[in-house]
Amino acid sequence: MDIFEKIGITPYINAHDTYTVYGGSRMAENTIEAMREISKHFVDFDELQMKVGKKIAEMTNNEAAYVTNGSAGAIQLAAAVCMVKGNAFHFMRLPACPDIMKRMIVMRGQHNAYDKAIEEAGGEIVFIGDADETLEVELEGELKKGAAAVFFFAPILFERASMPLERVIAISHRYGVPVVVDAAAQIPPKENLWKYTRDMGADMAIFSGGKTLSGPQDSGLIVGREKYIKDCLRFGAPNHGVCRSSKTSRESVVGLYVALENYLNMDSEAESRRIIETNEKMARIIGKAQNVRLYTVDHGPVGQTYQRLFIELTDGRKADDAVKYMRDRGIYIGKQGKDVIYLSALNLLEDEAVTVANALCDWIK
Repeated sequence: MDIFEKIGITPYINAHDTYTVYGGSRMAENTIEAMREISKHFVDFDELQMKVGKKIAEMTNNEAAYVTNGSAGAIQLAAAVCMVKGNAFHFMRLPACPDIMKRMIVMRGQHNAYDKAIEEAGGEIVFIGDADETLEVELEGELKKGAAAVFFFAPILFERASMPLERVIAISHRYGVPVVVDAAAQIPPKENLWKYTRDMGADMAIFSGGKTLSGPQDSGLIVGREKYIKDCLRFGAPNHGVCRSSKTSRESVVGLYVALENYLNMDSEAESRRIIETNEKMARIIGKAQNVRLYTVDHGPVGQTYQRLFIELTDGRKADDAVKYMRDRGIYIGKQGKDVIYLSALNLLEDEAVTVANALCDWIK
Protein backbone atom coordinates (compact mmCIF):
# COMPACT_ATOMS: atom_id res chain seq x y z
CA MET A 1 0.00 0.00 0.00
CA ASP A 2 3.03 2.30 0.24
CA ILE A 3 2.68 3.51 -3.34
CA PHE A 4 -0.97 4.50 -2.79
CA GLU A 5 -0.04 6.51 0.28
CA LYS A 6 3.00 8.06 -1.40
CA ILE A 7 1.06 9.26 -4.45
CA GLY A 8 -2.22 9.84 -2.65
CA ILE A 9 -4.50 7.68 -4.80
CA THR A 10 -7.34 5.36 -3.81
CA PRO A 11 -7.25 1.57 -4.39
CA TYR A 12 -10.60 0.23 -5.62
CA ILE A 13 -12.28 -3.15 -5.67
CA ASN A 14 -13.43 -3.95 -9.21
CA ALA A 15 -16.84 -5.66 -9.19
CA HIS A 16 -17.74 -4.15 -12.57
CA ASP A 17 -15.58 -5.51 -15.40
CA THR A 18 -12.21 -5.34 -17.17
CA TYR A 19 -12.51 -1.71 -18.19
CA THR A 20 -9.44 0.30 -19.06
CA VAL A 21 -10.52 3.18 -16.81
CA TYR A 22 -10.09 0.83 -13.83
CA GLY A 23 -6.81 -0.68 -15.01
CA GLY A 24 -8.20 -3.74 -16.82
CA SER A 25 -7.49 -6.89 -14.83
CA ARG A 26 -5.01 -8.41 -12.39
CA MET A 27 -1.74 -9.88 -13.65
CA ALA A 28 -0.45 -13.16 -12.27
CA GLU A 29 2.83 -13.24 -10.36
CA ASN A 30 4.67 -15.13 -13.12
CA THR A 31 3.54 -12.48 -15.63
CA ILE A 32 4.94 -9.73 -13.43
CA GLU A 33 8.14 -11.72 -12.84
CA ALA A 34 8.70 -12.19 -16.59
CA MET A 35 8.27 -8.45 -17.11
CA ARG A 36 10.65 -7.72 -14.23
CA GLU A 37 13.26 -10.12 -15.62
CA ILE A 38 13.32 -8.76 -19.16
CA SER A 39 13.41 -5.19 -17.83
CA LYS A 40 16.93 -5.92 -16.55
CA HIS A 41 18.26 -6.71 -20.02
CA PHE A 42 18.32 -5.33 -23.54
CA VAL A 43 17.00 -7.13 -26.60
CA ASP A 44 16.74 -6.91 -30.36
CA PHE A 45 13.12 -5.82 -30.62
CA ASP A 46 12.53 -7.42 -34.03
CA GLU A 47 13.84 -10.73 -32.73
CA LEU A 48 11.63 -10.42 -29.64
CA GLN A 49 8.50 -9.77 -31.71
CA MET A 50 9.27 -12.51 -34.22
CA LYS A 51 9.99 -15.21 -31.64
CA VAL A 52 7.18 -14.28 -29.27
CA GLY A 53 4.84 -14.00 -32.25
CA LYS A 54 5.81 -17.46 -33.46
CA LYS A 55 5.14 -19.00 -30.05
CA ILE A 56 1.80 -17.18 -29.68
CA ALA A 57 0.77 -18.29 -33.17
CA GLU A 58 1.49 -21.91 -32.23
CA MET A 59 -0.45 -21.58 -28.98
CA THR A 60 -3.47 -19.99 -30.69
CA ASN A 61 -3.58 -22.17 -33.82
CA ASN A 62 -2.83 -19.23 -36.12
CA GLU A 63 -0.37 -18.73 -38.97
CA ALA A 64 1.26 -15.77 -37.23
CA ALA A 65 0.85 -13.27 -34.39
CA TYR A 66 2.07 -9.81 -33.40
CA VAL A 67 1.97 -7.98 -30.05
CA THR A 68 0.74 -4.39 -30.09
CA ASN A 69 0.22 -1.67 -27.48
CA GLY A 70 -3.49 -2.39 -27.16
CA SER A 71 -6.49 -3.07 -29.37
CA ALA A 72 -6.81 0.48 -30.67
CA GLY A 73 -3.15 0.43 -31.69
CA ALA A 74 -3.79 -2.92 -33.36
CA ILE A 75 -6.69 -1.47 -35.37
CA GLN A 76 -4.50 1.42 -36.50
CA LEU A 77 -1.69 -0.91 -37.57
CA ALA A 78 -4.00 -3.39 -39.29
CA ALA A 79 -5.61 -0.55 -41.24
CA ALA A 80 -2.21 0.76 -42.33
CA VAL A 81 -1.04 -2.69 -43.40
CA CYS A 82 -4.18 -3.25 -45.49
CA MET A 83 -3.79 0.12 -47.21
CA VAL A 84 -0.12 -0.02 -48.20
CA LYS A 85 -0.02 -3.70 -49.23
CA GLY A 86 3.64 -4.06 -48.34
CA ASN A 87 4.82 -0.83 -49.98
CA ALA A 88 7.19 0.94 -47.56
CA PHE A 89 7.12 4.17 -49.59
CA HIS A 90 3.34 4.38 -49.26
CA PHE A 91 3.51 3.56 -45.56
CA MET A 92 5.96 6.38 -44.89
CA ARG A 93 3.53 8.84 -46.50
CA LEU A 94 0.54 7.86 -44.35
CA PRO A 95 -1.85 9.23 -43.22
CA ALA A 96 -1.97 11.59 -46.21
CA CYS A 97 -0.81 9.26 -49.00
CA PRO A 98 -3.09 10.10 -51.97
CA ASP A 99 -1.99 7.30 -54.32
CA ILE A 100 -3.53 4.27 -52.62
CA MET A 101 -6.92 2.77 -51.88
CA LYS A 102 -7.90 4.00 -48.42
CA ARG A 103 -11.59 3.07 -48.26
CA MET A 104 -12.44 0.94 -45.21
CA ILE A 105 -15.90 -0.61 -45.06
CA VAL A 106 -17.65 -0.69 -41.68
CA MET A 107 -21.28 -1.60 -40.97
CA ARG A 108 -23.14 1.41 -39.65
CA GLY A 109 -24.69 -0.71 -36.90
CA GLN A 110 -21.14 -1.42 -35.66
CA HIS A 111 -19.96 2.20 -35.60
CA ASN A 112 -18.21 2.78 -32.28
CA ALA A 113 -15.58 4.86 -30.52
CA TYR A 114 -12.74 2.57 -31.57
CA ASP A 115 -13.13 2.76 -35.35
CA LYS A 116 -11.49 6.19 -35.03
CA ALA A 117 -8.19 4.27 -35.03
CA ILE A 118 -8.84 3.42 -38.69
CA GLU A 119 -8.91 7.12 -39.50
CA GLU A 120 -5.79 7.73 -37.42
CA ALA A 121 -3.91 5.52 -39.87
CA GLY A 122 -5.30 7.52 -42.78
CA GLY A 123 -8.19 5.25 -43.66
CA GLU A 124 -11.47 6.62 -44.98
CA ILE A 125 -14.43 4.83 -43.39
CA VAL A 126 -17.34 3.96 -45.66
CA PHE A 127 -20.45 2.98 -43.70
CA ILE A 128 -22.97 0.51 -45.07
CA GLY A 129 -26.36 -0.53 -43.71
CA ASP A 130 -28.41 1.20 -41.04
CA ALA A 131 -29.50 0.70 -37.44
CA ASP A 132 -31.80 -2.18 -38.43
CA GLU A 133 -29.91 -4.26 -40.97
CA THR A 134 -27.07 -4.52 -43.46
CA LEU A 135 -27.79 -6.03 -46.86
CA GLU A 136 -25.34 -8.05 -48.93
CA VAL A 137 -25.99 -5.85 -51.94
CA GLU A 138 -24.65 -2.86 -49.99
CA LEU A 139 -21.40 -4.64 -49.17
CA GLU A 140 -20.99 -5.86 -52.74
CA GLY A 141 -21.75 -2.41 -54.14
CA GLU A 142 -19.00 -0.78 -52.08
CA LEU A 143 -16.55 -3.59 -52.76
CA LYS A 144 -17.03 -3.08 -56.47
CA LYS A 145 -15.89 0.51 -56.01
CA GLY A 146 -12.76 -0.77 -54.31
CA ALA A 147 -11.74 -1.12 -50.67
CA ALA A 148 -8.59 -1.63 -48.66
CA ALA A 149 -10.33 -3.75 -46.02
CA VAL A 150 -13.58 -4.58 -44.28
CA PHE A 151 -13.56 -4.14 -40.51
CA PHE A 152 -15.97 -6.27 -38.47
CA PHE A 153 -16.59 -5.40 -34.79
CA ALA A 154 -17.57 -8.58 -32.97
CA PRO A 155 -19.40 -7.57 -29.72
CA ILE A 156 -22.98 -8.84 -29.39
CA LEU A 157 -24.08 -5.22 -28.96
CA PHE A 158 -23.85 -4.91 -32.75
CA GLU A 159 -25.47 -8.19 -33.82
CA ARG A 160 -28.94 -6.84 -34.55
CA ALA A 161 -27.96 -4.72 -37.55
CA SER A 162 -24.98 -6.76 -38.72
CA MET A 163 -24.51 -9.15 -41.57
CA PRO A 164 -23.12 -12.50 -40.34
CA LEU A 165 -19.34 -12.59 -40.33
CA GLU A 166 -19.30 -15.73 -42.47
CA ARG A 167 -21.05 -13.85 -45.27
CA VAL A 168 -18.87 -10.79 -44.84
CA ILE A 169 -15.75 -12.91 -45.25
CA ALA A 170 -17.09 -14.88 -48.21
CA ILE A 171 -18.22 -11.79 -50.12
CA SER A 172 -15.13 -9.71 -49.32
CA HIS A 173 -12.74 -12.46 -50.34
CA ARG A 174 -14.59 -12.83 -53.62
CA TYR A 175 -13.38 -9.29 -54.36
CA GLY A 176 -9.91 -9.90 -52.95
CA VAL A 177 -10.46 -7.64 -49.92
CA PRO A 178 -9.17 -8.66 -46.47
CA VAL A 179 -11.42 -8.80 -43.40
CA VAL A 180 -10.19 -7.62 -39.99
CA VAL A 181 -12.16 -8.64 -36.88
CA ASP A 182 -11.97 -6.47 -33.77
CA ALA A 183 -12.60 -8.99 -30.99
CA ALA A 184 -10.89 -6.98 -28.26
CA ALA A 185 -13.06 -8.21 -25.37
CA GLN A 186 -14.41 -11.43 -26.93
CA ILE A 187 -12.70 -13.76 -24.48
CA PRO A 188 -13.80 -16.13 -23.01
CA PRO A 189 -14.20 -18.54 -24.65
CA LYS A 190 -10.52 -19.10 -25.42
CA GLU A 191 -11.49 -20.72 -28.73
CA ASN A 192 -12.22 -17.25 -30.10
CA LEU A 193 -8.46 -16.78 -30.40
CA TRP A 194 -8.58 -18.98 -33.48
CA LYS A 195 -12.29 -19.10 -34.37
CA TYR A 196 -12.39 -15.89 -36.40
CA THR A 197 -9.19 -16.62 -38.31
CA ARG A 198 -8.45 -20.32 -38.64
CA ASP A 199 -12.05 -21.52 -38.47
CA MET A 200 -13.93 -18.69 -40.22
CA GLY A 201 -11.26 -17.32 -42.53
CA ALA A 202 -10.80 -13.71 -41.38
CA ASP A 203 -7.40 -12.33 -42.35
CA MET A 204 -6.63 -10.73 -38.99
CA ALA A 205 -8.30 -10.74 -35.57
CA ILE A 206 -7.53 -8.33 -32.73
CA PHE A 207 -7.66 -8.98 -28.98
CA SER A 208 -6.96 -6.89 -25.90
CA GLY A 209 -4.14 -8.12 -23.69
CA GLY A 210 -5.28 -6.33 -20.56
CA LYS A 211 -8.81 -7.69 -20.23
CA THR A 212 -9.60 -11.34 -19.49
CA LEU A 213 -6.20 -12.47 -20.78
CA SER A 214 -4.87 -10.68 -17.66
CA GLY A 215 -1.82 -9.32 -19.41
CA PRO A 216 -0.38 -5.81 -19.27
CA GLN A 217 -3.06 -3.16 -19.75
CA ASP A 218 -1.03 -1.58 -22.57
CA SER A 219 -0.82 -4.76 -24.65
CA GLY A 220 -2.84 -6.16 -27.51
CA LEU A 221 -2.65 -8.96 -30.02
CA ILE A 222 -3.10 -9.39 -33.76
CA VAL A 223 -3.40 -12.97 -35.03
CA GLY A 224 -4.03 -14.17 -38.55
CA ARG A 225 -2.51 -14.72 -41.94
CA GLU A 226 1.26 -14.64 -42.15
CA LYS A 227 1.35 -12.24 -45.12
CA TYR A 228 -0.33 -9.52 -43.06
CA ILE A 229 1.54 -10.20 -39.82
CA LYS A 230 4.86 -9.92 -41.67
CA ASP A 231 3.84 -6.39 -42.64
CA CYS A 232 2.87 -5.67 -39.03
CA LEU A 233 6.48 -6.51 -38.15
CA ARG A 234 7.78 -4.29 -40.93
CA PHE A 235 5.63 -1.27 -40.21
CA GLY A 236 4.65 -1.55 -36.56
CA ALA A 237 6.32 0.42 -33.77
CA PRO A 238 9.09 1.15 -33.01
CA ASN A 239 9.56 1.57 -36.77
CA HIS A 240 9.10 5.13 -37.98
CA GLY A 241 5.80 6.13 -39.51
CA VAL A 242 2.18 6.68 -38.60
CA CYS A 243 2.19 3.81 -36.08
CA ARG A 244 5.27 4.95 -34.16
CA SER A 245 3.06 6.43 -31.44
CA SER A 246 1.63 2.95 -30.83
CA LYS A 247 4.91 1.77 -29.35
CA THR A 248 4.89 -1.13 -26.90
CA SER A 249 7.65 -2.25 -24.53
CA ARG A 250 9.68 -5.42 -24.17
CA GLU A 251 8.03 -5.84 -20.78
CA SER A 252 4.55 -5.78 -22.32
CA VAL A 253 5.51 -8.18 -25.10
CA VAL A 254 6.75 -10.89 -22.73
CA GLY A 255 4.04 -10.07 -20.19
CA LEU A 256 1.34 -10.77 -22.74
CA TYR A 257 3.08 -13.95 -23.83
CA VAL A 258 3.14 -15.35 -20.29
CA ALA A 259 -0.40 -14.15 -19.56
CA LEU A 260 -1.66 -15.84 -22.74
CA GLU A 261 0.14 -19.04 -21.80
CA ASN A 262 -1.50 -18.88 -18.36
CA TYR A 263 -4.91 -18.31 -19.90
CA LEU A 264 -4.68 -21.18 -22.37
CA ASN A 265 -3.51 -23.54 -19.62
CA MET A 266 -6.28 -22.46 -17.25
CA ASP A 267 -9.10 -24.87 -16.42
CA SER A 268 -11.99 -22.93 -17.99
CA GLU A 269 -14.66 -25.05 -16.29
CA ALA A 270 -13.09 -24.49 -12.88
CA GLU A 271 -12.90 -20.76 -13.50
CA SER A 272 -16.55 -20.71 -14.56
CA ARG A 273 -17.49 -22.56 -11.35
CA ARG A 274 -15.47 -20.08 -9.29
CA ILE A 275 -17.39 -17.17 -10.80
CA ILE A 276 -20.77 -18.85 -10.30
CA GLU A 277 -19.96 -19.78 -6.70
CA THR A 278 -18.77 -16.24 -5.96
CA ASN A 279 -22.01 -14.85 -7.41
CA GLU A 280 -24.01 -17.28 -5.29
CA LYS A 281 -22.14 -16.18 -2.16
CA MET A 282 -22.84 -12.51 -2.90
CA ALA A 283 -26.47 -13.29 -3.71
CA ARG A 284 -26.97 -15.01 -0.34
CA ILE A 285 -25.79 -11.87 1.46
CA ILE A 286 -27.64 -9.35 -0.71
CA GLY A 287 -30.76 -11.49 -0.81
CA LYS A 288 -31.30 -10.86 2.91
CA ALA A 289 -32.28 -7.31 2.04
CA GLN A 290 -35.82 -6.39 1.01
CA ASN A 291 -36.93 -4.56 -2.13
CA VAL A 292 -34.55 -6.30 -4.51
CA ARG A 293 -34.88 -8.96 -7.16
CA LEU A 294 -31.78 -11.00 -7.95
CA TYR A 295 -31.04 -12.82 -11.19
CA THR A 296 -28.03 -13.87 -13.25
CA VAL A 297 -27.04 -13.36 -16.88
CA ASP A 298 -24.71 -15.89 -18.45
CA HIS A 299 -22.63 -13.48 -20.52
CA GLY A 300 -20.44 -10.42 -20.07
CA PRO A 301 -21.19 -6.91 -21.38
CA VAL A 302 -20.13 -7.72 -24.96
CA GLY A 303 -20.97 -11.43 -25.05
CA GLN A 304 -18.13 -13.07 -23.12
CA THR A 305 -19.07 -16.42 -21.62
CA TYR A 306 -19.10 -15.71 -17.90
CA GLN A 307 -21.94 -15.14 -15.45
CA ARG A 308 -22.89 -11.80 -13.85
CA LEU A 309 -25.18 -11.11 -10.88
CA PHE A 310 -27.93 -8.53 -11.42
CA ILE A 311 -29.87 -6.71 -8.71
CA GLU A 312 -33.12 -4.99 -9.61
CA LEU A 313 -34.08 -2.23 -7.17
CA THR A 314 -37.83 -2.56 -6.64
CA ASP A 315 -38.46 0.28 -4.17
CA GLY A 316 -37.89 3.24 -6.47
CA ARG A 317 -34.20 3.65 -5.73
CA LYS A 318 -31.90 4.58 -8.58
CA ALA A 319 -28.98 2.63 -9.96
CA ASP A 320 -26.92 5.83 -10.22
CA ASP A 321 -27.24 6.33 -6.46
CA ALA A 322 -26.03 2.78 -5.79
CA VAL A 323 -23.05 3.23 -8.11
CA LYS A 324 -22.08 6.47 -6.37
CA TYR A 325 -22.51 5.00 -2.89
CA MET A 326 -20.30 2.03 -3.72
CA ARG A 327 -17.67 4.14 -5.45
CA ASP A 328 -17.47 6.39 -2.40
CA ARG A 329 -16.54 3.22 -0.52
CA GLY A 330 -13.86 2.21 -2.98
CA ILE A 331 -15.92 -0.27 -5.02
CA TYR A 332 -16.80 -0.22 -8.71
CA ILE A 333 -20.07 -1.83 -9.79
CA GLY A 334 -22.07 -1.77 -13.01
CA LYS A 335 -25.53 -0.52 -13.86
CA GLN A 336 -28.13 -1.25 -16.50
CA GLY A 337 -30.92 1.24 -16.97
CA LYS A 338 -32.40 3.30 -14.15
CA ASP A 339 -33.04 0.64 -11.52
CA VAL A 340 -30.72 -2.32 -12.17
CA ILE A 341 -27.16 -2.75 -10.98
CA TYR A 342 -24.87 -5.69 -11.54
CA LEU A 343 -21.75 -7.32 -10.14
CA SER A 344 -19.07 -9.25 -11.97
CA ALA A 345 -16.96 -11.75 -10.05
CA LEU A 346 -14.36 -11.85 -12.80
CA ASN A 347 -11.83 -9.70 -10.94
CA LEU A 348 -12.94 -10.38 -7.36
CA LEU A 349 -10.95 -12.16 -4.70
CA GLU A 350 -12.98 -14.16 -2.18
CA ASP A 351 -12.73 -11.60 0.61
CA GLU A 352 -13.45 -8.76 -1.80
CA ALA A 353 -16.69 -10.42 -2.88
CA VAL A 354 -17.89 -10.46 0.74
CA THR A 355 -16.90 -6.82 1.15
CA VAL A 356 -18.83 -5.86 -1.98
CA ALA A 357 -21.96 -7.77 -0.99
CA ASN A 358 -21.99 -6.39 2.56
CA ALA A 359 -21.48 -2.81 1.39
CA LEU A 360 -24.30 -3.10 -1.14
CA CYS A 361 -26.56 -4.74 1.43
CA ASP A 362 -25.93 -1.85 3.82
CA TRP A 363 -27.05 0.63 1.15
CA ILE A 364 -30.15 -1.38 0.21
CA LYS A 365 -31.24 -1.63 3.85
